[in-house]
Amino acid sequence: MIRRMLLLISILVLLLSSFGAPALAQDQVTIDFWIPGGRGRDEGTAAVIEAFEALNPNITVELTAIPFGEFFDSLQVAFAGNSPPDAALIDGVGVQNLAFNGALLPIEDMFSQEDMDDFMADLVEMVSLDGHMFGAPWANAADAMYYNVDMFEAAGVEAPKTLDEGWTWPEFVENVNTVRAHQAEMGNEVWGMMGFNNPLQGAFFTWTIIRSASSPGEPLWETIAPDLSTFAGYIDTPEAMEAYAFYQGLYTDGFMPSDNIPDAFPNGLTATFFAIPPTGTVLARNFPDLNWDVMPMPYIKTPITHTGSFAPGVAAKSDNPEEAKAFVKYFTSQEGYATYHAVTKVVPGRKSMQAQLPDFQEGFLALLFDEMVEWGVARPGGPAHTIFNRIIASDMMVNIALGGDIEEEVANAILEADAQLMQFR
Repeated sequence: MIRRMLLLISILVLLLSSFGAPALAQDQVTIDFWIPGGRGRDEGTAAVIEAFEALNPNITVELTAIPFGEFFDSLQVAFAGNSPPDAALIDGVGVQNLAFNGALLPIEDMFSQEDMDDFMADLVEMVSLDGHMFGAPWANAADAMYYNVDMFEAAGVEAPKTLDEGWTWPEFVENVNTVRAHQAEMGNEVWGMMGFNNPLQGAFFTWTIIRSASSPGEPLWETIAPDLSTFAGYIDTPEAMEAYAFYQGLYTDGFMPSDNIPDAFPNGLTATFFAIPPTGTVLARNFPDLNWDVMPMPYIKTPITHTGSFAPGVAAKSDNPEEAKAFVKYFTSQEGYATYHAVTKVVPGRKSMQAQLPDFQEGFLALLFDEMVEWGVARPGGPAHTIFNRIIASDMMVNIALGGDIEEEVANAILEADAQLMQFR
């Protein structure tokens, strides 16, 4: 009798499984997700986590927001150890370096071809190494040239409105100097351009000017040897030297200041402001009476904007890699991004989101979105980007701006940076 009952139970189980009976409940899993705190990232990420957990009740995501100034060092230490977070929101230009050192898992297998086609190509390049994608494209950014509309109109200067109308850097300087001359006639001495830092620092700003003096495939555009062995022959070409001289002239001719001046643009002390997309939101909120707009980025030879933002990645030492991947996939999905955007606005890394979000269909963000799609390229250097950014795009460019001998500064920077490249040989 007992044997017959067991047989019946076995048959019943087989029948139920053949009709798609639900699997047993999965074990409860908790994953850690680290982000740099501030600028609404805490609240936006929390909203995405809540939506993800509702769809995946067996997965709990614990959010850790670390102060921005401490985040990147903390993340490097954690990934180098044995207990990193399962996933983290990584500075996009740092993904290749972490991947090179074995800290991240490849994650391209969880995205469809439709996803890959939807991601902005420059973001895929930014997070890819040796044919694998180690971060998920999520948000993007672009170089943004803000200008004072009232100053331009008073001087009779019409700023370009579309990418096709964009100025070269010499045209930009000429037109802005016309604006400055008109302001001087009115008794107002203004600078031509300001940046976040004066002199400008970092590849996102300085190298946008210098790199635009070349074209894709040319040494200056590539910036570094493909095998990461040297910067020589790439940042010391004739085109590069001419671009450095133009850049230096922005300071020596008095077009730009060499010191930081707080709130110079909103206070009418400069005609233009070289910044990033979120700056517009800050200006609109804090300076509602300021009449400003954005023009396409100027260029020397080839239109360009550097791009990139944070990209979530999964730790190679994660105890729950599949659950971490599932969260990263949702975080970067259209639904996940829309949830985040409803709380905190950042520029999406998916082309399809422009049609879904009114913010990116008109006004300055629409122009910047088009600029990213048409002109956007990842910052150079790959796994060696940190070396390039510090020694060349920052230190060298500051020294050049302050009047240093260009040939000497470039030679010294190559010597120092190439020594640091030994780690990749």
